[in-house]
Amino acid sequence: MNQTNKGKELLTMAKEKVLIVLWTTGRCNLACKYCYAGSTHLKADMDFETAAQTLDLFSDHTMKIQFAGGEPLLNYPLICRVADYVKAKGYDASFQMQTNGTCITPEIAVGLKKMKIALGVSLDGPPEVNEFTRGKTREVIAGIQYLADEGIKINLNSVVTSHSVMQLPKLVNFAYYLGNVGGIGLDLLREAGRARDNTDTIQKASPEQLQKALKGMVETARELYELTDKKIVIREIHEARQRLKMSPCSKAYCYASCGRSYVVLPNGDVYPCGSLIDEPAYYMGNVKKPPLKNVAIGRAEPEICKICDFYAVCPGGCPSRLLINDNDGEDRSLDCVLKKTAFEIARKSS
Repeated sequence: MNQTNKGKELLTMAKEKVLIVLWTTGRCNLACKYCYAGSTHLKADMDFETAAQTLDLFSDHTMKIQFAGGEPLLNYPLICRVADYVKAKGYDASFQMQTNGTCITPEIAVGLKKMKIALGVSLDGPPEVNEFTRGKTREVIAGIQYLADEGIKINLNSVVTSHSVMQLPKLVNFAYYLGNVGGIGLDLLREAGRARDNTDTIQKASPEQLQKALKGMVETARELYELTDKKIVIREIHEARQRLKMSPCSKAYCYASCGRSYVVLPNGDVYPCGSLIDEPAYYMGNVKKPPLKNVAIGRAEPEICKICDFYAVCPGGCPSRLLINDNDGEDRSLDCVLKKTAFEIARKSS
């Protein structure tokens, strides 16, 4: 039995969609103050053979392939080869990427469009905020404009910290200025990697700040829509509206929470979530030596959840972030504050 067939033994479920995260490189050209991947020692690039072995393991599944890192575009040739390989093999797959945007050139923008890669660009706020937490903001904006020149719509992903939280409504304004932003999503701070080393400047937002900022984002988006007829979706509000329409619905938070996520590092090691790549307890094996273990990230559920108006539709907080932030389920996390505020806003505006 060859390695590909042996690897397929791990796929005991029906042919459900799986998330394959290819960690194309551990290198990055930024030094974000909170980067949870900043502690990993894997600075190498993934080679094509490792990527191909990974995709072959899941060849009879529908795959959502995400390019991550590090900064994935630092290994752009691999991304191109993966896209060609998927097409040649006829695999049922879609592509997405989270990038810091600094490496995007006019030529790369053309390539990303051709490969039909859905793009998320990291931007923590208006320029002065992003420059403090991430840097190279001028290059990020240039990269976004190169994408706009090709007619590529993007979503912004913003890490929420005490430094950035109250500037989030201004980020909505800035997104309108950029022109090709369809939505903004919020990523609450994970107390791992560099965030643990920069507690003097990078801290979690308070519940009150988070509530006020989310309401401000929604109000800013509404005012601009009335003036321009152009809509920017706030991801958390959109998801809350969708869940309220489908009550009751699945409470699965993400692919990793239901055992269908495989984050593959450059050396072939596999974990269920990129936030847990330094946690031996979540090691799933190596794509070069299948089969892989199936790991679903569980989470504690506070008793307060069971008396919440939104219990039937809320997926709870990010299970890996709750683990990293040492939230043991005994009290409300910032995830809870964010979800509940989003549900309340969505219910009032529906």
